[in-house]
Amino acid sequence: MKNFLFLLFFFSVAANAQSEIQPFGDAKRTPLTVIKYTDVEGNPYLYNFWVKGKVTLKNGKIYSNDSLKYDLIDDKLIFKNDDGTLMHFAEPVRAFDLLSKDLKVLHFRNGLPASNGLNSESYFQIIYDGKIPLFKRTGKFVTESKQYNSASTIKSFNTTYNYYLLQNEALVKVSLNRKTIITLFGIKEDQLNDYLKLEKIDFKKDEDLNKLFTYFNK
Repeated sequence: MKNFLFLLFFFSVAANAQSEIQPFGDAKRTPLTVIKYTDVEGNPYLYNFWVKGKVTLKNGKIYSNDSLKYDLIDDKLIFKNDDGTLMHFAEPVRAFDLLSKDLKVLHFRNGLPASNGLNSESYFQIIYDGKIPLFKRTGKFVTESKQYNSASTIKSFNTTYNYYLLQNEALVKVSLNRKTIITLFGIKEDQLNDYLKLEKIDFKKDEDLNKLFTYFNK
């Protein structure tokens, strides 16, 4: 029931903003030069299937679509044309929302300060947006390996997950653990331990991190 109400709210936003939602065919687009990773195991996408979502361009136009993919290698959003052709947005994309495989809405944006080899065009997932914002950067890269006594090389996609805080107009990469949270929010260890035990917080789950930051940002 909770997920249903959340999804109902997500899609009702688009319905209630009819003056802002543009026909998807109105979007300026460029054909995608497909890089076929025929010799690489896996795929370069956040999800290797088309998902529903909402796209906000830098010029303020908003589009709703049910055939979106986020390419983590190129760090770009792609969509299917009416004839099935893969396309890029010709106009810069400022933010986008994707409906995840477990029916949760994931929010992404760029325009953040450059940090650790990333620039203002790099996309980050918003985990918590408040007094001390928390962002997640998901990336993929290709690795090569050889099996024992084999001359053939195996290429595969590997995924990385990194978290960043926005402090003093700068992105700071952090390892999220008990020590970091205690220092960040200036709380006592017992206070944190009690909360973690009560709420059964898992630092590896984004939903739990959102709950944790929401509580201690108060």
